[in-house]
Amino acid sequence: MLAVLGVIAALVPFALHGYPLYVASEVALYALAAVALDLLAGYAGLVSLGQAAFFGIGAYAAAIVSAHAGPNIALTLAVGFAAAAVFGAVVAPLALRSAGIFFLMITLAFAQLVWATADKWRSLTGGSDGFVIAKVALSDTAFYAVCLGLLVVTLLLLARLLRAPAGRVLDAVRQNEPRARALGLAAFWYKYWAFVVAGGITGLAGVLHAHHRNFASLADLSWTNSVLLLVIVLLGGLRSLWGAVAGAAVFVLLQVWISSITDRWENFLIGAVLVAIVLLTRRGLWSILFPPAAVAAER
Repeated sequence: MLAVLGVIAALVPFALHGYPLYVASEVALYALAAVALDLLAGYAGLVSLGQAAFFGIGAYAAAIVSAHAGPNIALTLAVGFAAAAVFGAVVAPLALRSAGIFFLMITLAFAQLVWATADKWRSLTGGSDGFVIAKVALSDTAFYAVCLGLLVVTLLLLARLLRAPAGRVLDAVRQNEPRARALGLAAFWYKYWAFVVAGGITGLAGVLHAHHRNFASLADLSWTNSVLLLVIVLLGGLRSLWGAVAGAAVFVLLQVWISSITDRWENFLIGAVLVAIVLLTRRGLWSILFPPAAVAAER
C-alpha cells in the first residue's frame, strides 16, 4: 500500500493541474509539519500547542529573506530551518522543565509571545497587514516536487533515526523517564534534540507555506494553527509518521470540500474531526489501514 501511495504521489503532477495541484502541494507541506509534531508528541511524549511559532517563524523568515535577497527557495528553506531550530534551542531548556499539561501550556505561551512580537514589530513583519512575498521562479509542478521531496526525505531520515539507538532511548524516556534516568540515560538531552529537530522541520513547512501562498501573516502564528496540526496528527494516529501524512491528506481535502459549502469551515471541521476520532478510532486512521502496525506502535 505504501508503494501504491508513493506512485500516486509521484504521478500527481502528470494527472493534476491548476487548483488540484495547488491542493496537493498544501497536503505535502502540512504533512511535513504534522510529521514533525508526531515526532514530538508521539515518540517523545511531548504534546505541544506551540508548533505555530515554528511554522510562523519559517514563514516570516522566507518573507524577510525574499524581500532582501530575492525569492530563492533554497536560501529561504535554509534560513527558515535555522531560525526555527535556533528558537527551539533557546526555548527548550525552559519548556522541558515541565511535563504533561504544563508543557502544553508553556509551549502555547511561547507561541503567543512570538505572535505578539510579530504583531507589534510592524516594520519587520507588517503586523496585522501581513507580508507579501514575490513568487519563486518555479512552476506549480516543480514546487509540488520540492514539497514532496522534502516530505519523503524527512520521513526516511526520521524513520531511520527512530530505529537507531537514539530513537530507542527517546522511546524509553517517553515510557518511563525516571527509570531511564536511573539507567544513566541523559533523558533531558534526548527530549532536547527531539524538540529542536521538530521545530526545524516545522519551520521548513512554514517556508513552503509562505511561498505556496506568496504571503506570510499572523494567521501562521495563531494558536489555532497549532490546534490544527495537533488534530491532523490525532486524525492520522500518534506514533505513526505515515499516519501523520494520511491525516494531513484527509484533513486538507475535507477543508477544501467544506469550505466550498460554508465560510465557517475551520471550527466546524476541527470539532467534527475531534468527535469522529473519539467515537470511531482513537488510534487514528493508520490503525484502520494497518491494524498490526498500530498495535506494534502502542507497544
